[in-house]
Amino acid sequence: MCSYFVTSCMGSLYRNRKYWMFSYYDNNGKQRTKSLGDLGTLTVKRKKEIKRDLELRYESKNLNQGYSVKFNYLIDDYLEEKTKEVTRGQRSQNTLNSDKQHLKRFSSYVKDKFGRLEINDINKKLLQNYMDYRFTVDGCNNTTVGNNIRGIQGFFRYCVDENQLEVNPTYNLKIPQPLKRTTDDIPSKTEFKKIKDYLNDYVVKYLDDKEEFNWVKLISWIQVRTGMRNGEVLMMKWKQNKTTDRGEGHSFSFVYLTPRLTKLVIHFKKRRREIPIKEELQELFKKIKKDKLSKVYVFECNQKTVKVFGHIKHTNTRFDNSSFNKPFKKLLKEIGIKNNYTSHTLRHGFITDLLRKDKSIYRIGTLVGHSTSRITELYGHLISKDLEDLIYT
Repeated sequence: MCSYFVTSCMGSLYRNRKYWMFSYYDNNGKQRTKSLGDLGTLTVKRKKEIKRDLELRYESKNLNQGYSVKFNYLIDDYLEEKTKEVTRGQRSQNTLNSDKQHLKRFSSYVKDKFGRLEINDINKKLLQNYMDYRFTVDGCNNTTVGNNIRGIQGFFRYCVDENQLEVNPTYNLKIPQPLKRTTDDIPSKTEFKKIKDYLNDYVVKYLDDKEEFNWVKLISWIQVRTGMRNGEVLMMKWKQNKTTDRGEGHSFSFVYLTPRLTKLVIHFKKRRREIPIKEELQELFKKIKKDKLSKVYVFECNQKTVKVFGHIKHTNTRFDNSSFNKPFKKLLKEIGIKNNYTSHTLRHGFITDLLRKDKSIYRIGTLVGHSTSRITELYGHLISKDLEDLIYT
């Protein structure tokens, strides 16, 4: 049974059983319907406010009257469509989370620099200025800035498909190419030992209650001990989500601890692997759980979501990869290591350290989740300086 609430011919807000719906016509005259979820009982005043907001977002007649849809409204629509793709298994949750972060960062830049913009105000020059800002102010490298732009390309394609933009502003935009891995990305034997000793000392003191919880140091130590990717550690959960965290070979990534904290189960880049947990690692996880009382992720930032129709939802949110970079560089400076290394440095250091100890390339590749042993072999070429030292010193 539907109860309609209509104030004009522009759109209809109504309730279908317990869910509220908004119906409108797009530029092509096609009727579209958006589900707003269970909003409960609404007053007449609140219905009008919601309907007015939705009309500004969706109503095609506004466009015909010269109105350009607000930039942030289109981001919401785009992410709503991508969320449906995740539900249908056409896109991974991690890709969606990454897109959200890239769009959030870009929209924050736009808001800080220009206030509230309309979608037609976004052009190639603005995107170029955004890249320059990421390079000069935020100190990002080519790989990071390139990922930032690729993360918002899909949004602008969506805007063109929805007739909100005539030209995609990222078209023919020169996007920075990822940096190639060199010996400069891999810490020397001395540097890696220095990092490892510093973090080991911190963890011993933390377990003895002589140091406070420091998420950057703890994540770094886990990477040094296991060779996990930074993103894998950040998405680590206390237990398996039996709905999503299963299977193998699909695009959805997950990391979780087994109930007795004896194993880490990792599915990343369509490959599944397991890392055994013993001694200090087990003690560390037990103490983190006791100290932080995190519920879903081992490392949680407990952010608040945006206000939606007057409600603020508290979520157990994990840190995103970019939030780790600056604190990590600060940590390296504290240790006394050059700070041009990235969060992936510790993984590089772990792998090369095992190679220096003559461990099996196949076993190393299996442990760290390389798709082929050829990737692991690349590290052997990058530490040839060690062989020079062996021969000539």
